[in-house]
Amino acid sequence: MVVILVLLTFAAFVAVDLIRERRRNAALLQEGESVHSALNEMEPQWISGFELKPTLAYHPAHLWVHRVSKDQGYVGLDDFARRLVGADASISPVAVGTHVHQGGTTATVRRDGSETRLLSPISGEVIGVNPRLKDEPDLPFRDPYGAGWLFKIRSPRLFAELPNLLSGSLANRWMQDTIYRFRHQLVLASGSVIQDGGEPVEDIASALNDASWRRLTGEFLGMQQSKWNG
Repeated sequence: MVVILVLLTFAAFVAVDLIRERRRNAALLQEGESVHSALNEMEPQWISGFELKPTLAYHPAHLWVHRVSKDQGYVGLDDFARRLVGADASISPVAVGTHVHQGGTTATVRRDGSETRLLSPISGEVIGVNPRLKDEPDLPFRDPYGAGWLFKIRSPRLFAELPNLLSGSLANRWMQDTIYRFRHQLVLASGSVIQDGGEPVEDIASALNDASWRRLTGEFLGMQQSKWNG
């Protein structure tokens, strides 16, 4: 009898936790969709064929922060990162409750047996992960500034660390510099993945072999690229 009561109690706690998690995820999705549908309606800026949202702050490793309160923000891939990561990759952010540091590992990207790490644009605690990523791993590729956000973070140092990121004209110059160097690397890695007229292909990763993909994601989405200072 005691064993049965213990099992029933355990099952009840599990059921309550599942209900709470579903409610949290539903609230997170509703907020995320509201915030980022408005973001997607804003006029974009195009830098050498790559899209930037002027209201966001960008880490040099190509993740953005969208501040939604004094200490909270959403994080996602920019247009450059999502094309390099590719449509057939899956992204696994760190677990809810994990504390991350600005410039530290915040997610793992896996593609065709290879993997690379993404860096956090801000320090803080991950308080929510996009629930749709599990069933729609290509969502960050399809809608990087909207429904494809990666996670939500609570950061007491948000205002202190935002000046370390790139925005406005500085973000534009940074992206121009990135594309200039990247085009050279692409030619070396694959011959060319630039369409007629100089426009980048939609899915850059599909034109790269595993070794080139690992090298380029490591260089442009990893620690080396994060040292850019203008």
